[in-house]
Amino acid sequence: MPLKTFLIFSPEFKYISCDPDERLADEDGEVSVVHVGQFPLKSDPKSILAWCPKMNLLLMTRDKNTLHCFRIRGEEIYFVNNGAEIKGITCHEKNFCLSGADKTIKIYDSSDGKLIKTLDQKFADIEFIHWSSTNYQLKNKVLKSLPIIYNDISYNLDYLVINDEKSITFTINKVLNINIVTKYQIRLQVQSALFEQKYLDDSQRLISIEIPTKSREAYADLMILLCQVIEYLERSKSTLSEIEKELKTFYVAINRYLSNLKTEIKGDLLQDLGDMLLTGTIPDNTKDFWVNQFGERGLKKMNKLLEIVFEECHKKIFQYLIAPMERVIALLDELNGITKWKNPIELDEKDINKLTKECQAELKAYTQFIWDLKEEKEHYEEFFNWWKTIVDKFADKEETNSYSTSKLLEFIHANLLQSKVLQYISTDFDTIKQLGERNLLSESQQNLSDSFQVILDQVDDYHQSNVEISVYAEIYHPTPSFDMRGSTWGLQIVEAHTDYYDKTLEVWKANGQVIDKVEGARGFEFSDKDMVALTKDSLYVLDHATTTPVPLPDLPFEPAHLAVNSKYVWITDKNKVHYAVLKLVL
Repeated sequence: MPLKTFLIFSPEFKYISCDPDERLADEDGEVSVVHVGQFPLKSDPKSILAWCPKMNLLLMTRDKNTLHCFRIRGEEIYFVNNGAEIKGITCHEKNFCLSGADKTIKIYDSSDGKLIKTLDQKFADIEFIHWSSTNYQLKNKVLKSLPIIYNDISYNLDYLVINDEKSITFTINKVLNINIVTKYQIRLQVQSALFEQKYLDDSQRLISIEIPTKSREAYADLMILLCQVIEYLERSKSTLSEIEKELKTFYVAINRYLSNLKTEIKGDLLQDLGDMLLTGTIPDNTKDFWVNQFGERGLKKMNKLLEIVFEECHKKIFQYLIAPMERVIALLDELNGITKWKNPIELDEKDINKLTKECQAELKAYTQFIWDLKEEKEHYEEFFNWWKTIVDKFADKEETNSYSTSKLLEFIHANLLQSKVLQYISTDFDTIKQLGERNLLSESQQNLSDSFQVILDQVDDYHQSNVEISVYAEIYHPTPSFDMRGSTWGLQIVEAHTDYYDKTLEVWKANGQVIDKVEGARGFEFSDKDMVALTKDSLYVLDHATTTPVPLPDLPFEPAHLAVNSKYVWITDKNKVHYAVLKLVL
């Protein structure tokens, strides 16, 4: 039988989550005013308040679609148009996440408000979001000692919980989605321990979510490894797209010049170029091309494109294709080791080994790509050196021969119109073609993604079959209440709500025992190990043992709402126009 306490949940409650990084209060019982201000425009009274705790930024919806970000002294630094009504906000480290009425989850950078990503999971109407940290981190010294490729690859484990009408989704480290179909509609998180989560739902119940595994440490390591593989593979795709785009700027230009020259020659382009190279005789019918169509301007353009494009692509292949693929192979090797000895989520070793071999083949392709790029660049350098002598000749300048006729002749007939580089990227030019069969890296990358998806499907299947979602306790209260919230203090689950009639805040243990009461409460929020409540004249800091009242300073408005992070309290008036940022010291 579920446990029963006498409390009630209000469906009008809207939950806002921000992870605290330390206790709000630590030493004496006073508040100091950091800033008092007034927003230039009236806000919606139902607007959402939140903190980005890592950077001490204030987040506030000013209308349904727009989120405004303020420093604690009132300076607005940016606003975000979410493109749809904002339903929820949750913060973690240097990011914040918005759920929208358009059924999307978007993650933003707190420092500048730029969109980082939109989760590719398809959601129904989103009812709840919350972002939690855990104490787990990848402890593999070898992997952590490798050179950093991307600064934001995480070795820690965090999870974003999304509850829509049909399911609960856990997004690990912003990249790995685990979707579990459930009938429960949760409204706030009470206990964030990864393997033993607790939530309050919309039917006055305490919901337990448990993730069973043979080894919690191995499970956490495995999930972090999988997330890193996802991130490296995703970024390899975006890097390849950048490389293709940059290379096309060069090949579009040289293809156009060669096509124009072919039109002027009206014959076999390669044969005529070979004849020009060997005899030094330039046909008169090509004069317009050398003087007007190509000329010194075209020569400078192509030399600049050749240098910039090929050097930049060479660097990106080495740093952001080869190096990440080497890292993926190392991650898969560690993943295979965990699976072989502990297998916390029942992965198939054969699929990991298959993916490893495909990654090794991909690494070889990247290495060959970089060599073909280097070789083609050297050929084009000589080719343009030759074309320079022709342009100089028509401009009556002194000619300087800085090319090898034999090497250049070989390039013209073997590779000028059959590029080794173009076999790796998707192109369709009228004059220049790829050499031999296509070896598109975009296709091989997609094959890697498909093979990796087989492993991710096993991760999803494990959680679908093993995660236990159940009612831990039914919650009742004999009198109407609202603004119900919960938290965990030590090993004790606590719940707080405000009496509908007399606005008394009551804090209860899960077993029904009253911890404390605060009369005339206008708002409250849980911090890490305590809770802050707001009345007309005071702040109250409550924990499992004590209640400390702290008088409010004189404010030019009547306080009505508050938001709390680890160091500060943000108070606004009823209409959320006037506000004050306070620092509380116990």
